[in-house]
Amino acid sequence: MGNKVYLLVCGLTWKRLQISTPIHRLQEVPLMRAAKIAGMLMSLTLSGAALAETPGYGQQLEGFTYPHALHKFSFQSQGQTLEMGYMDVAPTGKANGRTAVLMHGKNFCAATWEDTIKGLSTAGYRVVAPDQIGFCTSTKPEHYQYSFQQLSMNTHALLEKLGIDKVSVVGHSTGGMLATRYALMYPKQTEKLVMVNPIGLRRLESTRRAVPQRRSMV
Repeated sequence: MGNKVYLLVCGLTWKRLQISTPIHRLQEVPLMRAAKIAGMLMSLTLSGAALAETPGYGQQLEGFTYPHALHKFSFQSQGQTLEMGYMDVAPTGKANGRTAVLMHGKNFCAATWEDTIKGLSTAGYRVVAPDQIGFCTSTKPEHYQYSFQQLSMNTHALLEKLGIDKVSVVGHSTGGMLATRYALMYPKQTEKLVMVNPIGLRRLESTRRAVPQRRSMV
């Protein structure tokens, strides 16, 4: 049966190791191996401490601070009352009378547009950055048709509520597909369509033919 040896790792915790080497031969164990063991144990301890200190957020990211004031838009969709979180940032530079709406990707939130918002507002744009339904600070209904058409309609409803008629639409990643769908559904409201590393647009022409124009929608 091997000897039991205890190591104190940087004063953080005790760890027990089973060592089969006779105690009188422990001095032959390379120092490098001992250092590696100590490092691994310390890493595990620090990782556990970091996880314990990770702040907990609510279902709608309660507790997370957005770079600008967060507002909520309440509306009806698919027979449900939903809330869409969004930022509405006034221009900090000389106002140009234009508005940009920013559409985040699948693994992102409106808050990830922070630097873009700063650049656009400095250039004179009013910037609206919503969290789409199902993401971040917005409602996450269990039973909902998360189609690009529906998300476009939700975004358009928000802009109408804010009294915004025309926008420059900016989409990133999967948000590029959403921005494209919005522009196709609401061409008269879209001044510009800007893509930032978009995905899923290889068959844009077939998508255009498949998207109903606004005049055919109720």
